[in-house]
Amino acid sequence: MTREELFRKNQQLSTEFELYLLEHPEVEEKIPDNAMVVLLPEYDKELAKKNMGLAEDSRESGQKIVYVRVEKLRASRIEGLTLQVA
Repeated sequence: MTREELFRKNQQLSTEFELYLLEHPEVEEKIPDNAMVVLLPEYDKELAKKNMGLAEDSRESGQKIVYVRVEKLRASRIEGLTLQVA
């Protein structure tokens, strides 16, 4: 997996996680302040492994880690779209 692929996949995953938190604020309340959130997609074992490695390399001393296991992503959250160029 290239750095660009890693970035793109994590960008999509983190965006979807943020949207999930907006819809489920009770989940966000369970995340400790200054915790490292590690997204582990079960549908992409290679990405999950890379994210675990990145977390281990960048974790601050004493920092709590929150592992977020994601079962799957939908192709898109958008249902219907109209684009008008003027």
